[in-house]
Amino acid sequence: MGFVHFLELIFVVVVLLVVGIPLFGKLQLKKLVEAVDPDSDEYKHLLVRKEETLISIKELEFDFNTEKISESDYQELRKKLEAEATELIGRLDQLEQGRKKNKSAKSR
Repeated sequence: MGFVHFLELIFVVVVLLVVGIPLFGKLQLKKLVEAVDPDSDEYKHLLVRKEETLISIKELEFDFNTEKISESDYQELRKKLEAEATELIGRLDQLEQGRKKNKSAKSR
């Protein structure tokens, strides 16, 4: 009986190898921890804030058109949101210029 169990074990190992190598052999080992790029994180954060600000402007326009807010409140809030959006777009442009400079410096 011991020899039969040994053969069964070898058969199972061979089957696992034949099936497993093609399936798992192509997987690449991924890093568990990646280096953090503060510029990239800030850029992503600013993109999200820009989208949120633009959505807020659209919602504000909708509220004004449905007469939920007064014209004076609308004008005040719109100026604030537009100023914030302009500031965010300016900062995004600065980061974009910095990225382009870094890429050109690295390619030399």
